[in-house]
Amino acid sequence: MRVAFTRPCIFSVAALGLLGGCSSSSGNLPPEVLDAGSDARVDAGPADRPPPAPTLLAVQPGHGSFLGGTEVTLRGSNFADGAVVRFGGSLVQPRYTTFVDRNRITVRTPAGRAGEVDVEVEVEGRVATLPRGFRYDSFYVDPPLGPTTGGARVSLHGLGTQFRDGMRVTFDGAPCTAVAVTSPELASCLTPEHPDGRVEVAIEGVDEPVSIPDGYTYADSADSVGGGLSGGTVVGSITVTVLDAMSGDPVPSAFVFLNNAPGAVPPSAGQTGARGQVTLSPPTLTPPVTVTASERCHTTTTIQSFDARNATIYLQPLMIPGCGSPGMPMGMPQRAVYPATITGELVWAGPNEFAPNPWSNIPEPREGFRRVAYVWVSRPDIFTVDPVGAALAQQRDTVLELVAGTGGRGYPFTLQARPAAVAVYALAGLENVVPAGSSTPVRFTPWVMGLARSVLGAPRATIDNVVIDMNIPLDHETPLEVAPLGGTDPDAPDQFHASGFIDLGGEGVIPMPHATVTGLDGGSYRLSGLPAFSRNLADARLTVHARLASGDITGPRAFQDTPSPCTALVVSGITSPDETVRVGGWLGIPRMTAPEQGARLPDDRTVHFAIEGAAPDLLLFTMQWNATSWQHIAPGAERAFQYPDLSSLMGLSDLPAGSFLSLSLVGLRLTGFEFNRFTYTTIGPQYWTAYAGRGEYLTR
Repeated sequence: MRVAFTRPCIFSVAALGLLGGCSSSSGNLPPEVLDAGSDARVDAGPADRPPPAPTLLAVQPGHGSFLGGTEVTLRGSNFADGAVVRFGGSLVQPRYTTFVDRNRITVRTPAGRAGEVDVEVEVEGRVATLPRGFRYDSFYVDPPLGPTTGGARVSLHGLGTQFRDGMRVTFDGAPCTAVAVTSPELASCLTPEHPDGRVEVAIEGVDEPVSIPDGYTYADSADSVGGGLSGGTVVGSITVTVLDAMSGDPVPSAFVFLNNAPGAVPPSAGQTGARGQVTLSPPTLTPPVTVTASERCHTTTTIQSFDARNATIYLQPLMIPGCGSPGMPMGMPQRAVYPATITGELVWAGPNEFAPNPWSNIPEPREGFRRVAYVWVSRPDIFTVDPVGAALAQQRDTVLELVAGTGGRGYPFTLQARPAAVAVYALAGLENVVPAGSSTPVRFTPWVMGLARSVLGAPRATIDNVVIDMNIPLDHETPLEVAPLGGTDPDAPDQFHASGFIDLGGEGVIPMPHATVTGLDGGSYRLSGLPAFSRNLADARLTVHARLASGDITGPRAFQDTPSPCTALVVSGITSPDETVRVGGWLGIPRMTAPEQGARLPDDRTVHFAIEGAAPDLLLFTMQWNATSWQHIAPGAERAFQYPDLSSLMGLSDLPAGSFLSLSLVGLRLTGFEFNRFTYTTIGPQYWTAYAGRGEYLTR
């Protein structure tokens, strides 16, 4: 029996989406002194007095990425719950505004253009402003942290920068080597060796030298960001930090034990304190070490076979009866995230200077077809799925060739977008007209493309007059040479699928839903309908997402839509759409060997598996039952996982007898990966170069 494997990786990555009216009455006067006649004076009671005006003294840290999302603390006085915060006039999402006390508010910044901006805090109509209180950096480093040994490949993403050949990149004054400039806003290099901590990243040899005081973190300390492993090799003890994956807060009283022995006593086991930390120091502690963390109303996680002094583990809170999320009781909805609204026009060249022109670069439609254009904004990454239903109607606009009555020189569009640095693009072509109620599929074939870059949206803001020139023909194709998977696995994948994406760096990616191919394992294919990488696409790169799966692939891009078993490659950094791409080096697919699928978990509570073919760098195995889960994170060389009985720990229970246990087995390949220094951030999907997975099940 084959179990459909629709989510090859169930894995939470945490750091692993006013205007008031006025009256003309005497209420406009200060309430402390109301005019009651020349001989009368009335003192207002305390309840009638307005709150004292807020003051804003500092923003810490005082800078962050132009993409937004930097967590900062505003310090001042007379703050209140419900305060409204703006950076450079852009509203901070209410969801990302947290009132701490009357002197502190924490926020995540909205996106913004490079440079200094004013910061405002508004409390009940009174506004405090800190002029030039925050600076948006003109570039950022991705990934933002790496090993102290150096040699890690990082990308430098800019906005409005002028990167050029011969420029010098330094990390705390030490030169970054192998600097490669691919465009004025995209470069890469290899980091120098440096002790742990945050360092300045500077770029010289350009028109305007730029730097970020703490632009990169060398992760070899207990306080490294992103969770995971750090601190160097084990010497006498291991410090384990347990955090809530949803809020990032410490998880106190979590049970932590070494080497699959939940019944062990301190110092081989213990409970976390108020800071979510516990130090384990058994008399004989030698690597490799396995550590497990579990707590009531949370998932369980095991990090297996590592050699590091510090382990930071994220546990996902369980949204089940009797449990909830800290600060958000069961069933309480989160505050909304407000989108930006983008309006503009699609413009075709032609004789009309002040009126719309015909779509002359698209063939005349035959009967039953129409000319149509779809307008979108770029996606954060290749794994972001298309919106559906009401969200689709808001985030995509449909434009028809109706010249009369448009009121401008182009064809107007309106859509909503995530508040970030995005590109707005349109694909225009021919589409069959499907009658209402018909089961005939809609088929859209684009012929031309238009693109507007560096559009910065803020929450609730409207960005007007975005002009998209529809002048990029989709007349290029990318040859694919696909190597077969090989092997003897009887249920090996039998369907090939590949899709193309245009990578714009910090502005995200543009999926090309028409640039897809399907077929059998191995052979020659072509991705057709791609643009030339010139003009405002000069810095673009092509990414190919290639998959082998067992059965039809239902989604155009998301790994969640890939049937099990599957293996996939992410080939990125392709500089020309005419370049032949060789697709090969498929990861082997994990397969459970003992117990057999559907059998009972054995007495030793160990699951064995095999991988035929290329081994992964990292294994993520997730067992699920009754709305909870147990995740193992292990190096790619491991071939067994153990699930010890937790019922001896107060408040925890064993795997329920007779229950159905679902297993998700996933292997990953990541560039420059080192297991003893991994973080939840750097094993996220955006860093995958290959993945392979299978769904299995057994019983208890």
